[in-house]
Amino acid sequence: MVKNNSTYLPYLMIVDDEVNFSESLKMALEDSFDIRLAASLKEARELLGDGIPEAVLLDVRLPDGDGINFIKELKLLEIMPPVIVITAYATVEDAVKALKEGAANYFTKPLEIDKLKLELKVLIENRSLKIKLTTLSKEINRLAPSFITTGTGAMKEIVDKAPMVATLDIPVVLTGETGTGKEKLAQWIHGLSGVRGEMVAINCSAIPKDIFESELFGYIRGAFSGALSNKEGLVERADGGTLFLDEIGELSENMQVKLLRLLESGVYYKVGDPKERSVRFRLITATNKDLAAPGTNFRPDLYYRINGITFNLPPLRERRQDIPLLASAFIREANASYGKGIKGLTPSAMKALTDYRWPGNIRELKWGIHKAVAVSLTETINEDDITIRPDANKKDAADKKGAKTEKGRDAQNDEDAQDGKNAQNGENAVYGFDPNQSCREAMGLLETRYIKKALADSNGNKTEAARLLGMSVRVLHYKIKKYKL
Repeated sequence: MVKNNSTYLPYLMIVDDEVNFSESLKMALEDSFDIRLAASLKEARELLGDGIPEAVLLDVRLPDGDGINFIKELKLLEIMPPVIVITAYATVEDAVKALKEGAANYFTKPLEIDKLKLELKVLIENRSLKIKLTTLSKEINRLAPSFITTGTGAMKEIVDKAPMVATLDIPVVLTGETGTGKEKLAQWIHGLSGVRGEMVAINCSAIPKDIFESELFGYIRGAFSGALSNKEGLVERADGGTLFLDEIGELSENMQVKLLRLLESGVYYKVGDPKERSVRFRLITATNKDLAAPGTNFRPDLYYRINGITFNLPPLRERRQDIPLLASAFIREANASYGKGIKGLTPSAMKALTDYRWPGNIRELKWGIHKAVAVSLTETINEDDITIRPDANKKDAADKKGAKTEKGRDAQNDEDAQDGKNAQNGENAVYGFDPNQSCREAMGLLETRYIKKALADSNGNKTEAARLLGMSVRVLHYKIKKYKL
């Protein structure tokens, strides 16, 4: 496109060996297009090297070859410019052949200029739309976390719908077990929404109820004992962006009332301040409960207000086909974090992953892979590197055997309750971890153990120990210093 009298004109290439015809056609169209002429395939290819046209008018019979070959070359571009074949009546058969190869239309000589202009305008607008959609698709994939882009089944439906929902000013509810990636999905939707502000995430179960209001709305100096200065509330930080309320089912009834008022009116009060303040944000909430179920103590009016679009994230045990791709993504992530060069998993290791029940869902898989990468002494993770809770698959085994006795059902229910407890507590169910430790602490202990073993096996030779550990000597020196070995 070039600028002409402050108007941008689309680039049109005309390929025809009849020079007088090309020049007259250029004069007829140059008020609407930036036109370049080519009298042969060679000249057309040279023009193509200087820039991709937005449309092409092409004669299929050229002195140095068949114009259909040029169509085939244009098809190799990421987005093919539309081609209109211009031909004499006697070569309509050639035009039909060109249509089969990808040409958009054909016109016979003499041309109807007004009709040709309209056709070119429509084709160029359609191509421009394809470019925008392709760019948007790339941006969606760039922003999407790995657990989303590898989705099939129920996750694919979320992948398909979320980009559209992200552009709408409507509340979103994310449901699913703990560890399924609700906050990651919220971040993706926020990134796709195009809003300028940040996403402010609040875990409603992590903030004590007696200070939740002051954290959410902020307070002014002197509002209560210890309020030595004004404090910005989380809703104020979310103004112009997204407010993400995780575990919203844990809100006290008093806070439910105040949140409903904020959502209905768009105004709130800082603690201790009679001044009304306004705020506007996109609301995304998440829960692992059925908020509409009897006995949840969740206000129906608030539920109806937040329940715009719902995405239910399936547990990992229901999307086992995604585990190989997820594992590969987490291996790449762990390699970058720990300076390792793990290339993949052995077939037996992969089978162990796909057979496991994953009560902690994607969070458990992620940190299980991180641990395996950290401790693996080879370039490939084997089954011995993967330690998982040995009792986590009992329910699947019971299902397969068809156990129907009351005792079997009670045992199964007990295990479901245990799985739910593990998920509810956010516990990383990788076997051998102290539940009171953070993932980082547990990983550090494991790394320390394996580094000590590698140093012992290599008689203190750090180069050999680094080779056994699958890391560089520089990284090994760093970790020895870090862990004071």
